[in-house]
Amino acid sequence: MRQVQNFIREQKMIMPGDFVIAGVSGGADSVCLFFELLAYQKEIPFSMEVVHIEHGIRGQDSLADANYVENLCKEYGVPFHLVSCDIKKMAQESSLTVEEAGRKARYQAFEQAAKKSGRSNCKIAVAHNLDDQAETILMNLARGSGLRGLGGIRPVRENIIRPLLNTRRSEIEAALRGRQITWRTDETNRQTEYTRNRIRLEILPLLAQGVNGQAASHIAQAGLRLQEAEDYIQSQVQKLAERYVHYEEKAEPEVFLEREGFCRQEHLMQEYLIRFCLEKMIAGQKDVSRRHIGALLELAAGQNGKSLNLPGGIRAVNKNEFLVFEKNRSIRKKGNEAAKCRGENLQIPGVTGWRDLRITADVFSYEKQIIPQKKCTKWFDYDTINHRLEIRTRQAGDTLSVHAEGGTKPLKRYMIDEKILRERRDEIPLIADGSHILWVVGYRISEAYKVTERTKRILQIQIDKEN
Repeated sequence: MRQVQNFIREQKMIMPGDFVIAGVSGGADSVCLFFELLAYQKEIPFSMEVVHIEHGIRGQDSLADANYVENLCKEYGVPFHLVSCDIKKMAQESSLTVEEAGRKARYQAFEQAAKKSGRSNCKIAVAHNLDDQAETILMNLARGSGLRGLGGIRPVRENIIRPLLNTRRSEIEAALRGRQITWRTDETNRQTEYTRNRIRLEILPLLAQGVNGQAASHIAQAGLRLQEAEDYIQSQVQKLAERYVHYEEKAEPEVFLEREGFCRQEHLMQEYLIRFCLEKMIAGQKDVSRRHIGALLELAAGQNGKSLNLPGGIRAVNKNEFLVFEKNRSIRKKGNEAAKCRGENLQIPGVTGWRDLRITADVFSYEKQIIPQKKCTKWFDYDTINHRLEIRTRQAGDTLSVHAEGGTKPLKRYMIDEKILRERRDEIPLIADGSHILWVVGYRISEAYKVTERTKRILQIQIDKEN
């Protein structure tokens, strides 16, 4: 399609001599990507190979997808690489959704292929289209994302390129039909238990029918404008950082933010400067929420010596004219030492090596710290626990408190309401206080054990996969 070729050219996605790894699943989008890259090779010389990830989810259909892509590559003389993964197992072991685990596996496979190639000019081409862009923006909007998230997917991000990002899914399928090219259909794309599928199958069609037929295109266009706004703001933040931020790259870095100059800036720029500082300390900032940013803004304008503990083992402290970001060196009592607060053994029993998980527990005084918003680290009110804790899977009679006023729900009903697949329910790890569940790992914690203003001691439980 001419628009795809023009988009590749405008975005400078592929240069002469590049090595392109194309992710081809066999669906319409990735098959279209395959043929558009072949067409672009006639304009600019570059080499291409295909990586196909077989997810192990759909049995024979999944194997047939891999066979289809392999035959397609053979027909056009493109090197083919098959990577097989057990996505359901990955999701269970990492406390991820199947969607998240699938995405993680795909990009790991692409990066491994890029590394194996040894090429410095390697590009990874994926088949996100305009509808995917609209879905992503809506999903980020609903989740409360900032400007960066509302911009959606970037056409080019580092070595990842998305040649179809300005093309509708309907246009892709029409183009393939016009050329009598077949593709594979993944029936799981029709299952509304997945968040993205609900947006694709229910929300976007409703917007198109009830608001505007071009809703997806308009949402995607808004995303592009927001990307431009984000880029401009980042350029201004860089200029401010050169004046007010000082840091050294070392084993335990410290970042110094000049408080007087910082406090003179507009609120928006203050937020971005805070995130700039945190990025130097915590790559990605996954667990930093708007609450943390708000607390840091208050801290910067506060008294000398005041401090704040942050996710990722970071502490922010006012030191004279600077707000300093540093590693949190405060010593917390660990393991059995912490248990002396109660004279109990705090080691959490259960099946040894359960799912290769490593569980650490930590008890410390509650001093109104901000509760970390981490998926695998949770805080509980230590003094509300009645029994010796254990990690296990579900049992008859398990309950979960789901209302702040104290109401409970059978764990089975909670899992049904959350649309957790039946085959997954007996695999999800639980942290249990007798028959009361503190934490459905990967989902939610009990309202009855949450930290409140009356909390005196915190129990922190962190679950990691053994290396």
